[in-house]
Amino acid sequence: MAEGYDVIIVETGGTVGDIESQPFLEAIRQLRLEVGAQYTLFIHLTLVPYVVSSGEIKTKPTQHSVKELRSIGFSRTF
Repeated sequence: MAEGYDVIIVETGGTVGDIESQPFLEAIRQLRLEVGAQYTLFIHLTLVPYVVSSGEIKTKPTQHSVKELRSIGFSRTF
């Protein structure tokens, strides 16, 4: 890892479940194993659309994304 730094921020964009993002997700999953869970923090940011006409918040895309992350070895740590 980068020595002499207190914090390193890495952004991984893309869509969970797409084949293009799999190598990047695997790399950050392995980072947690190498560095240690106590020294890593993952923030999963998703769009939660609000449909004005029905007054509903649509959480299904986020639920699907979390399910995909869990299936490849990510789990919450709080």
